[in-house]
Amino acid sequence: MSNTEGSRKGRKYVMKRVFFLVIMVIFLVYIAPLGFQYYQKRGDGEEKIHTVQNVENILDSQASAGQNAEDTDEDAGSGAEAQEDAAMIAVSVNGTIKEMTLEEYTAGAVAAEMPASFPEAALQAQATAARTFAVYKQSLGQDETHPDAAVCDDYTHCAAFVELDTQAESLWGKKAKEWTEKVQAAVKATEGEIVTYNGSPIAAVFHSAAAQQTESAVSVWGTDIPYLVAVDSAGDDACPEYDASKTFGAEEFRQIMLAEEPDINLTGLPKTWFTEIESSEAGGVTSCKIGGKSFKGTQVRQLLGLNSTHFTIKTTDTSITFHTQGYGHGVGMSQYGAKSMAEQGSSYQEILQHYYTGTKVEKIGAK
Repeated sequence: MSNTEGSRKGRKYVMKRVFFLVIMVIFLVYIAPLGFQYYQKRGDGEEKIHTVQNVENILDSQASAGQNAEDTDEDAGSGAEAQEDAAMIAVSVNGTIKEMTLEEYTAGAVAAEMPASFPEAALQAQATAARTFAVYKQSLGQDETHPDAAVCDDYTHCAAFVELDTQAESLWGKKAKEWTEKVQAAVKATEGEIVTYNGSPIAAVFHSAAAQQTESAVSVWGTDIPYLVAVDSAGDDACPEYDASKTFGAEEFRQIMLAEEPDINLTGLPKTWFTEIESSEAGGVTSCKIGGKSFKGTQVRQLLGLNSTHFTIKTTDTSITFHTQGYGHGVGMSQYGAKSMAEQGSSYQEILQHYYTGTKVEKIGAK
């Protein structure tokens, strides 16, 4: 091969590499980011179950005596005065206290707590429940956790919350405008309405999905509240997290339990560790003995990160599997139950009065 031919082939090879590199640069700089943004927006718009954004507050410190459940006439009067002041509310958002209207807060709580794809009546029920819980918290007075605010955006203490004017797009992507309007419409349709019992706002707790029946407050938290009792709940199995299983190795489980209770006896085979399992009317585990030590069902759920207290246990010589049904604490309104009722034609008032026994839906300050 002559030097001329070799040079020609060498130039062609270099040109091909340069061309390939140019194409790769164009792809990486321009095309790939656009594709990623499209995929991200597409994913953001899809329906999501809010797997952690469900009211999980324990009522022991807020309603240990059934507060607002059996008020005297004098108590009901003072509750009404608190409701009159509820048009504005102080909210702790990421630790910063923000003053806003009750309706603005309600919209942000609904957006954070329930998929906007749910039917209108379900969103309206959620709006009324969220507004009620805020007014209820406001009526209790100063909260030690956030003394300068009536509610916070921590779902484990109050309720999840997003600021729609700045967070809608990150929450819903390309459906931000449509779903913001849908949530705001649900809030507008129920403006100023709350759920009351004996004239006072209730602790309108809710959860994602029950296991065919909701739990009573007394079964879960040990507090007997007349409007938070077990009721039938249909359609909850539509929740993506309704059926779930979690398996622990025997040694892994032993270490978790020893860290909580150093005197626990977990010798022998796992099948001998679980005794005296007690269940509620709705089927949730209220208490059990593990290694000879008594635990509440709520303790077991928290320690092991289970979806609910409605669990069964299966063991082998080397493992323990917990199978759960439902998602959340199970008390009050089931969100997927509300969705099912709405799809069957129930109004938001009917949904609320089904899940909160003996209550009324009325305007704030109604006499």
